Amino acid sequence: MNTLRSIAYWAIWFNRNKIYHKGFRESVHGIIAFIRAYHAEISSMRQASRHANEVEKDIWTPPKDDTIKINFDASFNQHTGRSVSRILVRNKDGLIMAACTFPWENVPDPVMAEARACLQAVTMAKEMGFQDVVVEGDALTVIRKLKSSDDDLSNIRSLIREIKGRACRFKSLSLEYILREANHAAHGMARVGRQYESPQYWIKEAPIAVVKLIDRERRRDVNGQ
Repeated sequence: MNTLRSIAYWAIWFNRNKIYHKGFRESVHGIIAFIRAYHAEISSMRQASRHANEVEKDIWTPPKDDTIKINFDASFNQHTGRSVSRILVRNKDGLIMAACTFPWENVPDPVMAEARACLQAVTMAKEMGFQDVVVEGDALTVIRKLKSSDDDLSNIRSLIREIKGRACRFKSLSLEYILREANHAAHGMARVGRQYESPQYWIKEAPIAVVKLIDRERRRDVNGQ
């Protein structure tokens, strides 16, 4: 009940800000529908999270053979409606193949931000010519929707359909959920992404702060700690 009340307060506050800043007023029925859908989403995420925590490790693991692993993450600023996608591409040796930060405008919520980051990861993989790809992120809602065979009716349905539609362009494409602790290298690009107004790409390298994170991660794996 406390969760439902908190969502209702947040929805009303968010709608008030939209009226103040953009002059757009959501209908009462629209707000109620959003509250119900968001509450159902959180409930299902909690159930899935319990299961995920039982089977997932809190460390990043390299892909096998010639498969490329792409980790995505997103930051979201509720006041500006701006998000930044953060993409990190690594091979089976854990070496950086590429990295990217990609800003987006007019983003309504964090789930949309994560969905756009996932789409950017898949797009980047195809543009770089990779054929066997694992895309990982700690966006549980997005990954769960991508793995579901049911039609998505949420506000990210167009992005979900677009990501699914691009799967046929790869020899193999796997979309996987990982714990936040295992995605910390992608999180490490947060400060870098906020510095730029336009997309930034690094080929066979990454921002120095991210490189240091990955080096510590690899040393920990070697030392078994």
